[in-house]
Amino acid sequence: MATGMPVRRRYLVIQLRRLRHAAKMTQDEVWKALGWGRAKIQRLEAGEFQRVKAGDIMALCQLYSAPEAVAEELVQIARDSRTDKPWWLQYQDVLPGAFVGLEAEATMIQEFNIGLVPGLLQTEPYIRALLAPSIGNTEEQANLRLESRLERQNKVLGRSEPALFFAVIDEAAIRRQVGGPDVMRGQIEHLLEMSRRPNVEIQILPFSAGAHAAGGLPFTVLSFSDGNSADSVVFLESRGDGFYLESQEEIHRHRLIFSRTQGSALSVGESADFLGSLIG
Repeated sequence: MATGMPVRRRYLVIQLRRLRHAAKMTQDEVWKALGWGRAKIQRLEAGEFQRVKAGDIMALCQLYSAPEAVAEELVQIARDSRTDKPWWLQYQDVLPGAFVGLEAEATMIQEFNIGLVPGLLQTEPYIRALLAPSIGNTEEQANLRLESRLERQNKVLGRSEPALFFAVIDEAAIRRQVGGPDVMRGQIEHLLEMSRRPNVEIQILPFSAGAHAAGGLPFTVLSFSDGNSADSVVFLESRGDGFYLESQEEIHRHRLIFSRTQGSALSVGESADFLGSLIG
């Protein structure tokens, strides 16, 4: 999938692949039925296109007997993608556009993190401290990264209808002195403040929990629409744009892992008490 591709088009591609599989059709059967060339459906499902036509999406939805509501949504995405420019494009040199875009469209986010506070919950001083030691990071790039991360927070949690955000944070991330005691105190106070929002739940996974379902591997489940497995994707972070798991089996597995990790963590109330105890 092309890096920086507008997120709703990426979501469109995911949905089209799932609709084709549900219709039990191969790519060859599709292009022959529609009178297309083989390369067209291959490029479409790989996300290797610059422009997508609403008529093509409508034809695919009709062929797959997609529910009317689903077809309308995907056709509208195709129309919008030809005119709308997502906010993160101005930061495409410093942000993994595909993930940030998906995150911006998600209606529910479930994140397990280990070594660091989740990006959506980081304070400006905390972000500055993280960026300071970055290898090959010029001052201009650092400032742009900071600006982009703050804008990302605003677009996801500050919008009029923000996503539901469930975070399980390993105690190690809270204990790690990023930027020193003053920065961490401000960061913990910010976590407490964010936890009071009706759409945000923060749980701390204490050292005392021992081994747990997540097994030390951070991941994020992004859900769209009504949040079922067909409208979700799992993101595994890496140095580049990361990896995306889209099969319903993987999505269900990671949701189960997240649920069990939540069960091993302190409750929301206990987590708030724990955070409060760290700052007196």
